[in-house]
Amino acid sequence: MKFTQLLPVALSFATSALAQSFCTGATHTGESVKETGNKVGSIGGVGYEMWADSGNNSATFYSDGSFSCSFSNAKDYLCRSGLSFDSTQSHSQIGHMYADFKLVKQDISNVDYSYVGIYGWTRDPLVEFYIVDNWLSQYRPGDWVGNKKHGDFTIDGAEYTVFENTRFGPSIDGDTQFKQYFSIRQTPRDCGTIDISAHFAQWEKLGMTMGKMHEAKVLGEAGSNGAGTSGTADFPYAKVYIGQGNGGSAVQENNNEGINFDQGNQWNQGGNPWDQGNNNNNQWNNNNNNNNNQWNQGGNPWDQGNNNNQWNQIPQNAASSTNENCVGLWGQCGGIGYSGSSCCSEGSCKVVSEYFHQCQL
Repeated sequence: MKFTQLLPVALSFATSALAQSFCTGATHTGESVKETGNKVGSIGGVGYEMWADSGNNSATFYSDGSFSCSFSNAKDYLCRSGLSFDSTQSHSQIGHMYADFKLVKQDISNVDYSYVGIYGWTRDPLVEFYIVDNWLSQYRPGDWVGNKKHGDFTIDGAEYTVFENTRFGPSIDGDTQFKQYFSIRQTPRDCGTIDISAHFAQWEKLGMTMGKMHEAKVLGEAGSNGAGTSGTADFPYAKVYIGQGNGGSAVQENNNEGINFDQGNQWNQGGNPWDQGNNNNNQWNNNNNNNNNQWNQGGNPWDQGNNNNQWNQIPQNAASSTNENCVGLWGQCGGIGYSGSSCCSEGSCKVVSEYFHQCQL
């Protein structure tokens, strides 16, 4: 589990043809960068992050937003990317959230727990949430994820089991008590569109209160309580966006307000659900020459230690558009596959990459 920076290109408006074909025709395109250590960065305007607890690991990120994650003998490994917000607006104020993803599993072994789907946080109240559509482990995440099982519900046409948990431990606001919400799909899928807001709505019907949005990100995580997990989780397509589902081809409405672009946050949370020890390994390092504070804290929701957490926040608040026909500051205004407005309500449209043009000052 990790807190990371925004994937701005995820706000792109894919064409109808692309939206309908990404499950069968998606491939990595554009420039790429390969990371072999814990890293938060960006390529072509796309934010990315990789983190692992031990092992020989790497990740390759592409300027089209896709990525491929490889791990060997890792206690815990994850890749994640998506949208970050400034914790001032609820999900209903921000707009309807979706995610498109395609997962290809390769040579997976020794995985004891895993989550593939959506991950994020809210504030006021403080909530950590998961929407799990797949897993790299042999078995589906079970009842151990939460101390309260709400039951099975049809959400966006599929059956999910909803859990709630109360936990004291590391969070985006330090060690404190917070809620955890889970929607776990009964049948895993390798590709599709996740209606994030539909899960929020179901949770709220059950009295599971959501707060002000901090983030909503695509997550791929695998861990082991033994010899270490190995394999490759390839995401040739992954986008989180606000608008219309299955590609986000609808015109955005008020979707830049409250979004924190290029946030630069990095919070590494490793470990596994069965590890409750190693609490004396927490460290605080304020002597990083790059001003990247490291907070070695917790792990998965059930891990109280054995991790290397980092937090490096560089907020840049986005402004909303005052003209519904133009894009707000820091919003996408062009690029391959984009079909929205090319005018900016503030600033000018600048080329970040061939896939992502952004309204900048």
